[in-house]
Amino acid sequence: MDPLHTALSLLVRDLRSTGGITLQLLDEPVLEDPAYESLWMVSGDDSRTGLLVLRDLPAAERVVEVAEQVQDFVHEELCRLGLPVTWPECPEHPASHPLTPALPGGAPTWQCPKSNHDISAIGEL
Repeated sequence: MDPLHTALSLLVRDLRSTGGITLQLLDEPVLEDPAYESLWMVSGDDSRTGLLVLRDLPAAERVVEVAEQVQDFVHEELCRLGLPVTWPECPEHPASHPLTPALPGGAPTWQCPKSNHDISAIGEL
């Protein structure tokens, strides 16, 4: 599995375990720049959003970058569906805000943006 799909598999796991939306992907490059890995995320209304990451990013940074882009896409989809835009929901502050992808100590982590507490490794929600 290539590095982009490896990082993406962690987000798919978190979406499944938290009852988030099903991520629809189109495995075609967003652009033909060899410096980037890319594919399309497809929304329920068939619009597309590109997911792009630099090939030379270290693995942990790649996971956080992919998490940020997937989270933005999921929030747009939840809004389109009229659902709360709190994925993944912060367990310390339910129904108030989502967790934030972060890299404390070099490990891809979901963090509470209010307390800065590490909640879970990305991929282990």
